This record gives sequence, C-alpha cells and structure tokens, in this order.
Amino acid sequence: MAVLHHAFRCPVTPAFKEGVQDVLSAWEAGDRKTLSAIALARYGALGEREDLHAAFHLGPDAAAPSWLQPQFISPGLATLVVLAAHFVPLPSLSASNDTNHHRLATQLPTLGWTTDETDTLIHGQPIEAMLQDYADPAVRPTQGGFGHTGGWTAGRIGRTLAPRLDQLAFGPPPQADEAAQEAWRQLNETDALDDARAMLAEVRDDDWLVMAITH
Repeated sequence: MAVLHHAFRCPVTPAFKEGVQDVLSAWEAGDRKTLSAIALARYGALGEREDLHAAFHLGPDAAAPSWLQPQFISPGLATLVVLAAHFVPLPSLSASNDTNHHRLATQLPTLGWTTDETDTLIHGQPIEAMLQDYADPAVRPTQGGFGHTGGWTAGRIGRTLAPRLDQLAFGPPPQADEAAQEAWRQLNETDALDDARAMLAEVRDDDWLVMAITH
C-alpha cells in the first residue's frame, strides 16, 4: 500500500499565538458560530496549497466543506485551518522511498527506541494536545470528528532525537544482536535514517513539527 508522509514546521510566532488564542477564546465561551467564522475566514487562503490538501484532506478550492460549519467545527480543526497557511514544508519521510516512516516505526524499537520516542518522531500528538499547552488548565479542547488534523511534536522535543539518529547513521549500537543488525540494515539501505535526519535538521526549538500520513 502506498503511503506518503508529509512533514511541516509551524513556527511559534506572535501570529501563531494570536490565532490559537482566538480559537481558544471562542471555544471557552461556547461560541461555535465565532469558531466557525474564524476558520471560514482563513480557509480561502489555502486554495493554492496542494501540499496541505493532500496532507490534511482539505478541499481543493475555496469552497468551504460542511465540517467547517458551526454544528461540526472543533477547536482542533479551526486551529489547523487558522495555522495551515504558515506551515513550512520539510523534507518528508517517505518522499524518497514510499514507506520510510513505516520502516522507522517498526525498526527503531528493535534498536532500543521506546514507544514514546518513536511516536514523537513519526506520529506526534493530536492537535488538541498542542492546544492544551496554550489553554487555561480548566479549558479542555475536546477532539473533533475530523481525523486529519495532523500529529504535533514540539520542536524542542523533536530536536532531542536528532543526536540519536546521527549516532545510528554511523552504524548499529555496540553489541547489537542479529535482529538489531537487520533493523539497522533496513533503515540504512532504504535511506530511512537520512530521511528522518533531514526532516529534523530544519526544525527549530520554537517550532511545532506537524506530520500527516495520507493513504
């Protein structure tokens, strides 16, 4: 099955923080009409971003789909639409070898990576977890029904994995058993390690790494 992994960095700028606060304020007030209006006002600007359409299943034109209407809108979906125009494309896992993100997800644990470390690199957290970092602790941005809002990893956390990838680029860990040797061979021969290193190399500590997988 062909799977393309898209990766972007979302800089945390004053405009980012303003957009997030606009969404959270409307959500906290229970004002779904304003939340919808915020998203609709930004949606048209995404019309020429084919990479965003492919990654997040957004519509290919400025016609707003039904999931932006007040009865369907969620804080995560509104935030995605508000911030997407600021996403900067990164070298993407699988761009060169179709399923490198899947190889990393399945082989890195054999090389000693924890589930949390692998998920941080490959999948990220739901957008609502990102929003919680900026919300009042009493406000919980509940998850909406639109499942393509990406996986979000704080840049400073993603960057902590770069040295481990750099170390693996030189070879498998010392005393690696046969399974680990084979896992490293698969990652090395398919350029999966180089893909992951290239992705993280452009992420800054004050970015969010935003990932999406399209089947």
